[in-house]
Amino acid sequence: MLRIDICAADDHDTQARLQAVLRELGIVADDTWHDEPGFGTGLTRHRLGDQELTVFKDAWVVDLAGSEELVNRVLAALSGRQ
Repeated sequence: MLRIDICAADDHDTQARLQAVLRELGIVADDTWHDEPGFGTGLTRHRLGDQELTVFKDAWVVDLAGSEELVNRVLAALSGRQ
């Protein structure tokens, strides 16, 4: 399991890019209300096949957690290094 901070909670541009990357990689939220811009406060579970990725947002930070391979795929895509 790997956990990494992505951005500050008020960095809406990075959050929008993260949502776009998740869609591009085929990683989907367990529910559809997360399709709107930004992430809601709290924990959101996303899935790619049988792998789970969580996005956690509180008043300060947005972070990702999941398998090392999946988190690294998201980070590579987020940074444009696919």
